[in-house]
Amino acid sequence: MTKVKLNKEIIFGGFILALYLVWALLWTFGNGIGFNPGSVIEHELLAPFTQGYLFGTDVHGRSLFEVLSVGLIYTMTLSLTVSFFSCAFGIFIGYLSALNIKFVSEFMDLATNLIFIFPSILLAILVMAFSGASTTGLILCLIFTSWPGYARIARGETMRVMNLGFVESARAIGVSQSRLFFKSILPSILPVISVHFVLGLSGVIISEASLGFLGLGASDYSWGAILSMAKVVLLEAPHVVIVTSILMTGLIISLNLFSDGLRDVLDPKLKR
Repeated sequence: MTKVKLNKEIIFGGFILALYLVWALLWTFGNGIGFNPGSVIEHELLAPFTQGYLFGTDVHGRSLFEVLSVGLIYTMTLSLTVSFFSCAFGIFIGYLSALNIKFVSEFMDLATNLIFIFPSILLAILVMAFSGASTTGLILCLIFTSWPGYARIARGETMRVMNLGFVESARAIGVSQSRLFFKSILPSILPVISVHFVLGLSGVIISEASLGFLGLGASDYSWGAILSMAKVVLLEAPHVVIVTSILMTGLIISLNLFSDGLRDVLDPKLKR
């Protein structure tokens, strides 16, 4: 049995991610998914550690810790949902494209070229401007701009794996395409896809926060929406921007570190 040696990036990034995950789980089990922070207008824009408020309060007199906790659950749920469906759809299209199915290959090439020509955030802004601020519309919008990256990786990895000896042998003895995909190809491409999946989570978080900052998000508890609200009182209460920015930066950096470490662990070229 081969012993896997974890590097500093995956340990440090995983530790920070674990802290965010524990925070989200404790908050969910303690307060429920539908919890809405209460507003006390007399406590508007209190500084951190004032009157029992850990992170202070926002412009509505709500506990900033409670607002950010709800926003963390919203952000993590949204990013996982978008990344999962983008990954599944991308793997499916990439696999069919690797089989040289003409209309699938033409569709993938056309769609990926059109999406990659324009910045994904601009496409997301365009779609959300027409569809309106809804959670379903936001998820579909982010999936639309995220799946081509998974499809390209899946197609390249599938073509590489299909040229390996054990896959060619399985095809020679008449193994069905579905069994070949689930038993041989999918397990072989998942290590590379998993690295892109973790890295894609940070991309979804940034895109969602950007849309929320521009007023095109689907929730008032989006960290981007909180930053948009806080910019009006930046000089009066800078703690709202500082705390929110630090927490968002920590989450994104931890995802990037974890994906880099995961890539080094899973890439056989980097192993001795």
